[in-house]
Amino acid sequence: MRWKPGAIALVVGLVVNSAVLAQTPAPASYPLWEFGTIPRPAFKRVLLGIAAVQEELKLTPAQKKAVEDIWTRRTAEVQEARRKITDRAKFAEARVGILRDAQKEALDCLEPKQRDRLDQIQLRSQGPLAFHTAGWPQLALEGPEVTKRLGLSDQQTRRVREIAEAGEKEIEAAAAVPIALDPKAGAPTPESIRKLVEGPEFKAAKRKTRQAAHEAWAAVIRRIEAVLTEPQRAAYRTLLGEPFDLAKVRFDESEADEDAGMVAQALNVGGGGGGGGQQADPSFDTKVARPAYRDQHPRVLFDEAHHNFHTTDGRYKPFAQIIASDGFKVIPNKGKFTKELLAGGEILIIANALGAEGMGAAGAADSAFTDAECDVVRDWVRAGGSLLLITDHAPFGSAAESLAKRFGVDMSKGYTSDPSNSEGDATSLVFTRKNGLLGDHPITRGRDDSERVNRIQTFTGQSLKGPAGSVAILRLGDTATDELLEGKTTSAAGRAQGIAFAFGEGRVVVMGEAAELSAQLIGTQRFGMNVPGLDNRQMALNIMHWLSGLLEPRAEPKKKAE
Repeated sequence: MRWKPGAIALVVGLVVNSAVLAQTPAPASYPLWEFGTIPRPAFKRVLLGIAAVQEELKLTPAQKKAVEDIWTRRTAEVQEARRKITDRAKFAEARVGILRDAQKEALDCLEPKQRDRLDQIQLRSQGPLAFHTAGWPQLALEGPEVTKRLGLSDQQTRRVREIAEAGEKEIEAAAAVPIALDPKAGAPTPESIRKLVEGPEFKAAKRKTRQAAHEAWAAVIRRIEAVLTEPQRAAYRTLLGEPFDLAKVRFDESEADEDAGMVAQALNVGGGGGGGGQQADPSFDTKVARPAYRDQHPRVLFDEAHHNFHTTDGRYKPFAQIIASDGFKVIPNKGKFTKELLAGGEILIIANALGAEGMGAAGAADSAFTDAECDVVRDWVRAGGSLLLITDHAPFGSAAESLAKRFGVDMSKGYTSDPSNSEGDATSLVFTRKNGLLGDHPITRGRDDSERVNRIQTFTGQSLKGPAGSVAILRLGDTATDELLEGKTTSAAGRAQGIAFAFGEGRVVVMGEAAELSAQLIGTQRFGMNVPGLDNRQMALNIMHWLSGLLEPRAEPKKKAE
């Protein structure tokens, strides 16, 4: 995905994926990830891009532009290094060097008093984390640890780290905002979530949670200060400087948007607002200039019965709308798969099914389907149905594995990266005709040159290996690797992130990454079909055209469209 120039996420490869989301509380609550409420690394390059910090530092327009230009240029250097350096260890070393130089260059744009105040704001944002930075190796670029700056002994250092590590867990537990839903109101929707977060009960619960987290934070700092000598305590308070309202340090201008996004993310409801989570891009144009089906309308069953992360009224709303504009009849499926249910459709779409509600929930990685469901889908496809199975990085691969195996598809179930064929992050893979990673298939050729696919990008997924006779429409390069769930890293050469094949009388397309066929936002950052310069939109249509038989027509169509 793409981030603003100057944001640390763009530079060091921070991606929103299940490894991060799985750390959030169960859907009954969500973490109040505010500055000053939960300790955060508060990288200086992040702080410099936030309006409240710029105002506190009194940055001039020239300074703001200079800092932004530095990060734009240095980000390009990191991306170039990714393309040229195939060895992961050597690339990591090169990236550290670029970041170190960028940090120095940006800080050189500031006056001494501004640098001192920025340091104070960072320490205030870190709180106990400043004494326990082991989980954030990038903080080594920010300067000496506070334990060294205060001259702590080895024994003091060990003790404050223990306190800080335990204290962070206490603070995070206190910072869990309860989500009180009305059980009689039915399943939550983006609209009901918005109403919830704007209500007085939610706001009161949030204030109470914030106060509890602040008290836990203060208690941890008191325990840390008890380990320090009086001169060390005085020195630490000097390093903190004058008070600063950390509540002003936020990425979203609208607190309600942020709340709605976080609640939607916790409840696995797509389309929620704000930068706290992924949402469908409301500005994405879903009109199709040349609809494939004007008179007949192939029936598409879109699965929403298996704790799906993507639904027709949520994060996959743009996909559902664009294929509807193309003439397909989209029918949200709310039932378990049976022979009778599948008889009502010609194409079945399953997007990121889960074994339980929510990515971080216990059982999310369990099979999303019963053995009977897997068998009935297999038999339906073999008899002439078409299946689009979209399954992302962990935990989605594990949840869909039982169904994929019915079709001879192997899933890595982890995370796939390739620094030589990526952009923005090593897991945001790029498939082009130039790099030879786009397979030759009707899906990539389209009906004519106007539908030809030339450039596709994916946004953190897993790898696949199809059965004999399958075509890798998105082929992984020789430098691609899989980070597996057990912590091992293996080569992904010869595997794919998109495959297509015939199965009996039917057809199957399996995609190992979901965002590529969506049009989503995190804050203002686009990823999916809405990213300029990509052909993901056209590939989504071409996939549907092949599954429906418009591309590479079948000799005898199994069913007639309505």
